[in-house]
Amino acid sequence: MKDKTLIVMGNGPSLGDVDFEALRDFDTFGLNAAYRAYERMNWYPTYFGCFDYIVNDSHKEQFTKLIEDKTNGIKKFFFLRQFVDTPRQQKIWLLPYGKHNHLPQDTADFYYFNDGGSSGANASQIGICLGYKKIILVGVDCNYVEFVEGSKQEGVKLVMDKTPEKNPNYWFDDYQQEGDEYNIPRGAEFHAPTWELLSKKAAAAGIDIVNCSTNTTLTCFRRSALEKELGLQQ
Repeated sequence: MKDKTLIVMGNGPSLGDVDFEALRDFDTFGLNAAYRAYERMNWYPTYFGCFDYIVNDSHKEQFTKLIEDKTNGIKKFFFLRQFVDTPRQQKIWLLPYGKHNHLPQDTADFYYFNDGGSSGANASQIGICLGYKKIILVGVDCNYVEFVEGSKQEGVKLVMDKTPEKNPNYWFDDYQQEGDEYNIPRGAEFHAPTWELLSKKAAAAGIDIVNCSTNTTLTCFRRSALEKELGLQQ
């Protein structure tokens, strides 16, 4: 069961409820700026990626260091930019959202990848490409505050003028820091519908996606407790 199950870790507040030490024996997928917490925790996921062009560019230096650090134990990186010429990194080519209804099934699809609409959804699709038959979601809360303290809009992106003392969108408060650039979340109008579409595609393909996030607005996946799904309950 373990080798067919992937835990996709969104960065919503409920990820703070997860016992990371209990996940060391399972395959996990971390995302975006969560590396800041991993460094402090001395804990790293099996896979790591980012599927937002603005965030790729904003964190280019840090992502490059992550790839080059062979001591962190991350097996494979997935980014929209080719930061380092190494087999440890796989560049992903995103087709526009809604281009077709194809759910990727094989690693060949990395080169013709339909945008899943959110980093978590794209990580789930990568898991399917890698052969995982069960995807467990944690920290996928989908209840964003669109403009947090310290953010300002510049065209189509947001820029952090300062590191917020309290960030309601993430599982640790300095997830976003002064100088970071990112897209406006658009949770209700964009993230939620794209998760709904993924749930339908996965069901049709026989992929089991279960939402174990302890505080989520998504209703398109079956709900369960993480410990139960991993067989950790006494």
